[in-house]
Amino acid sequence: MKSAWQSTQDELRRLSAMLLTIQERERQRIALDLHDVLGQSLTLIKLSLEDASRLLAANETSEAAGSLQRLKLKVNDTFDEVRRIAKDLRPSMLDDLGIMATLSWYFREVGTTCPDMKIEKDFSVQEADIPASLRIVIFRIVQEATGNIIKHAHADRIKVVISKTEGGLRLSIKDNGLGFDPAAMSRRSSLDKGIGLMSMKERAELSGGICEIKSAPGKGAKICISWRPN
Repeated sequence: MKSAWQSTQDELRRLSAMLLTIQERERQRIALDLHDVLGQSLTLIKLSLEDASRLLAANETSEAAGSLQRLKLKVNDTFDEVRRIAKDLRPSMLDDLGIMATLSWYFREVGTTCPDMKIEKDFSVQEADIPASLRIVIFRIVQEATGNIIKHAHADRIKVVISKTEGGLRLSIKDNGLGFDPAAMSRRSSLDKGIGLMSMKERAELSGGICEIKSAPGKGAKICISWRPN
């Protein structure tokens, strides 16, 4: 039988492993963004510069000017992509305006990208009710859950609720999509369980929360995370 000290050490090792897993997934996501988006943009910029140089060498200044104008537009697009990646990593407004304003901004962005998706938010808390350490955690979980719903659930409605409960905090994200069988999901190998669901549970546990996922085929899904006061 394990001693209390051994159990504590085992829990610390488990949480450390979870943290490393999350960090590695973040690095992989950033690497894909850099490769797929910025890599392609920089390649096109390089080709445009070579084309403009060739035209100037041939004294075809009018064509070179057109090539440089197109290059300017591409550089502007690349700046926009850099800003998007930076916002995705950590929106600056999270520090400047707080989690409530950041989530409202994020939902507007989702609404612009997915106009058929209705997002209902119910925030019965104040900014001061949410510890600073939880703000990025809540944003990441909402971001992950919303992305999962858009990609896999075929839902047209999401409801996000943040409330106080017994001195703690509760976050729930509900959709009206296809749903799934949580028991069957838990029996799958770690690679097949769904990186999004695993990531949300890991983030919740690492921040001291308890994550519960309720779903059934054809019944949508609901993710509930509770943080109790220390």
